[in-house]
Amino acid sequence: MHQTDTEERFNSISHGITALATIAGFVILVILGNSSEKSYTLFSSIIYGLSLVSLYTFSTLYHGLRNEKAKKVFHILDHCGIYLLIAGSYTPVLLVSIGGTTGWVIFGVQWTVALIGIVMKIFYTGKFDNISTLIYAIMGWMIVIKWQVLVDSIPSAALTLLLAGGISYTVGIIFYLIGTRIKFSHFLWHLFVIAGSLLHYIMIVEYVIV
Repeated sequence: MHQTDTEERFNSISHGITALATIAGFVILVILGNSSEKSYTLFSSIIYGLSLVSLYTFSTLYHGLRNEKAKKVFHILDHCGIYLLIAGSYTPVLLVSIGGTTGWVIFGVQWTVALIGIVMKIFYTGKFDNISTLIYAIMGWMIVIKWQVLVDSIPSAALTLLLAGGISYTVGIIFYLIGTRIKFSHFLWHLFVIAGSLLHYIMIVEYVIV
C-alpha cells in the first residue's frame, strides 16, 4: 500500500498522539485494576492496556519510519497489533463482567484466533489480507453469539459504548479497504480506530474494572 509522504505524516501523527495517550491510559488501568475488588481486574487491565500501547506504537513506527527494512518489520507488527487489540479489548469484559465458563471459553477462542492470525501475518506476510480483515470483523463481533449473556452482564450505558465502538471500528474497515484509491482514506481509517478505542476504553474504565 503506497501512500504519499503527506498521507503517511498524517497517519503517523494521528496514531503517535494516541500512542502517548495509551501510555497514560495504561497507568490508569493498572491503578484501577489493582484497587478493584472484582476478580481478574488487574490481570485483564494489564492485558488490555498493553494491547492498546502495542497497536498504536507499532502503527506509529510503521507509518513514521522511512527505512524500508524497518518499515517492513513494523508493518507486520502493526497488523499483529490489530489481533492483540481485539482480543485485548475483549479480555476485561469476558473475565470481569461475564466471567464463568462462557467468559473463559470466549476468552480462549479470542486469543487462539489472535495467535493464529499473528502467526499467519509473520509467516505469510502480504498474503490473505482480505481474509485477515474478515477475521478482524468476526473476532470483533463474536460476542453477539452470547448476546443475552452480555446484556445481563453489563449496564445499558456500557452496552451502548461497546456497540458504538464496534460500529466505529467496522465503518473504519471500509476506508481501510478503499486503500490508496482515495487519498487520506487510511488516515480516516485511523480516526475511526481511535474513536472505537476511546469508546471501548471509557466503557471498560467506567463500567467494567471499577
